[in-house]
Amino acid sequence: MQQQNGLTQSFDIEIGENDLLTLRQVEQRVLWLTTYLLHYINKLRPSPDDLKVGGHQASSASLVSLLTALYCVALRPDDHVAIKPHAAPVFHVLQYLLGYLPADTLRTLRDLGGLQAYPNRTKDPDSVTISTASAGLGAAATIFGALTQRYIGDHFGHKPRGRYIAIVGDAELDEGNIPEALGEARAYDLQNLWWIVDFNRQSLDRIMPEHAASHIRRQFEAKDWHVIELRYGALQEAFFRDPALPSGSGQCLKDWLDSCRLSQYQTLMSRPGAELRHTLTQFGLQQGVDMDRALQRLDDHQLKDLVYNIGGHDIRQILHTLAHAVHVPGPLMILAYTTKGWGLPIAGHLENHAAVLTDGQLADLQAAHDIAGGAEWEGFQPGGMEQTWLHQSLRKRGFPLPPGRMMPTRTAGTPPAAIPQQLQVRYPQTTSTQAAFGQMLVALSDVPQLGDRIVTLSPDVAVSTNLGGWINRRGVYASDARPNDWREHGVETLLQWNEGPAGQHIELGIAEHNFYLALSMLGLAPEMHGDMLWPIGTIYDPFVERGLDALKYGTYAHAKFIFAGTPSGLTLCREAGAHQSFLTPLLGIGIPDLRYYEPAYAAELEVILCWALAQLTDRERGESVYMRLSTKSLRQAAVEITPEWRQQVLSGGYWLRDYRTAADYATAPHIHLLASGVMLAEALSASDAALEDGIYANVINITSVDQLFRGWMRLCQGEHHAGYLDQLLPREDRHTPAVTLLDGHPLALGWLGNLLHAPVHALGVTSFGESAALPDLYHKHHIDADAVLGAIAQLLFTG
Repeated sequence: MQQQNGLTQSFDIEIGENDLLTLRQVEQRVLWLTTYLLHYINKLRPSPDDLKVGGHQASSASLVSLLTALYCVALRPDDHVAIKPHAAPVFHVLQYLLGYLPADTLRTLRDLGGLQAYPNRTKDPDSVTISTASAGLGAAATIFGALTQRYIGDHFGHKPRGRYIAIVGDAELDEGNIPEALGEARAYDLQNLWWIVDFNRQSLDRIMPEHAASHIRRQFEAKDWHVIELRYGALQEAFFRDPALPSGSGQCLKDWLDSCRLSQYQTLMSRPGAELRHTLTQFGLQQGVDMDRALQRLDDHQLKDLVYNIGGHDIRQILHTLAHAVHVPGPLMILAYTTKGWGLPIAGHLENHAAVLTDGQLADLQAAHDIAGGAEWEGFQPGGMEQTWLHQSLRKRGFPLPPGRMMPTRTAGTPPAAIPQQLQVRYPQTTSTQAAFGQMLVALSDVPQLGDRIVTLSPDVAVSTNLGGWINRRGVYASDARPNDWREHGVETLLQWNEGPAGQHIELGIAEHNFYLALSMLGLAPEMHGDMLWPIGTIYDPFVERGLDALKYGTYAHAKFIFAGTPSGLTLCREAGAHQSFLTPLLGIGIPDLRYYEPAYAAELEVILCWALAQLTDRERGESVYMRLSTKSLRQAAVEITPEWRQQVLSGGYWLRDYRTAADYATAPHIHLLASGVMLAEALSASDAALEDGIYANVINITSVDQLFRGWMRLCQGEHHAGYLDQLLPREDRHTPAVTLLDGHPLALGWLGNLLHAPVHALGVTSFGESAALPDLYHKHHIDADAVLGAIAQLLFTG
């Protein structure tokens, strides 16, 4: 038994010779079925178009051995694995051979309603717990999954079991979010984290740069990860140590393997063994070693087997490495040397990434694997040696026997906390949504059950996004208790930065991908660990775009979290244009499974935040929530907080200034002003000025254009009504000119003209910013009250 940081598991990974022979038979069947599956979907399955289906035969083959060892011997039910995207077919074939996936489902790979091209936790039926795709996001997510696991263990008195394991392509490590994420693993002393790097020396188009392995190793070591190399196969290790060989010849082969150019090593895979023999002999002569005599006992085929018997395809070596890994503390990277296209005629070829075996090559492979015609899809015979062995292995490791799912489905075991509809907070008469948000979090810290399960996080902007009050109440999370030197030395500070395992704020480095991946994995805590958390993050709104890939990753995975983008718009005007955001409203509308709100007033934000917390408990239909806030203070509107008003705020908006009951409304000039967020102040000011000229300018406060747009899309897709839009803008109030106003791109509100069937002047920000005072920028970008009045005059009087 091995226990580290509360992780107690039996890792009986080393197996006997008979078991090893059976496992190698399983490995070869996985290779055949994976290759045939991709042949089938590309060449045999009917398709409604002539586009290539794809599927990466070569990239899949490089991980056949490693995944076979993991899923058939090493994994436990509480483990979470992020599979290299291009190896998805191998994973699905293993699920089929283990009995968890029907053959008919296996054949649906990359088809509508079928298995996804890359492992997907929301769409694949066979125990994918961590989605992976391009950009290395799934791999990085394992770090924050392990962080979530540790956080739960430190807070709730029980230690979740299992490991987070990422299978990562070597070229995937070039993705920028990878080095950003690695440091957080050591910062939180994560013990339950393995990354296995598939070092097959090839990316899509090229051979990896020389010395890539040492660069990868240093990349992890620089972030204080432990590194194990799975480099040499058992045949190579035996040759290195063979005392019967001429003096120095074993070391000479090792030296050649270590110094050979990557491109030469790859090229020689597809060349005759005699050419490889000549190359090694010449290298030996340069070293003063008689390699010709050392290699005489091997024929050309055996020589190639020796030279390409690398660790990542040697089941015995893989299992030995995994058994050793269990005893290595801290985050661990295993650098596994593999071959892209292993066991296939395209092995190591420069152009093998998108290659699909020809019919002739497949027929040769079928013969080599002794697969009879008509038996291409066969797994293992029920009750046969291989199936019996696999079921024994599953039972021994605690997995449920098939059918069903290999990995258990979890739900939150903790009772849902009572979420208040309203917080007892008194806000200043003039305040900003960001300041009010900070007050709300302090109030939430006192809510029984809920306060203990809220976790906040930010990418090094906690103080400047008003999380200070929460931090003072709940502390900062760290893997161990750390002294507060400011306090101990008598230095007075408003912020009490107390760090320890009981803290409930996670302060990340300035890396927005990490921020969203951490939110995502915390937001999947019920599904991954059976514990409910309410993750709330804050980020400068201009940098929402910096982490956009990771944000989409989280919402696509159906993670449930809340984040505030603040300050937003032009508000950080003194910080130059790079700190001003104008595209984020479009992102809020466009990202699926994300609700976007932009409240103007504290009372609206309170309604939205309480609702957001409540709907995160709906694990089937709930969505993540994005609140676009500001540091610009507004005089708070006098509104009556009723159930009807709450519903209006949540549904997308309400009439803040309504002149429709005026006696002369029908005959007097009138117009709608639809504004969102801090722009309500400009809209109200323009409405006051317009009234002095005899114009009725209704002001409609758009709290969520996203909610309204969803209703509009339902109407466009054939439904007979637009939902709440029909209440907010009844048909009798359409055909009225309107001005939309947003401290963001005007497209976000401008589409409302389609609903109104009337002229609309959309005001917003369409160009990059610069340092200036806020009123000056409002004027320059034509979003101040004067610009609204100009738009009113143009619409009503000049056409």
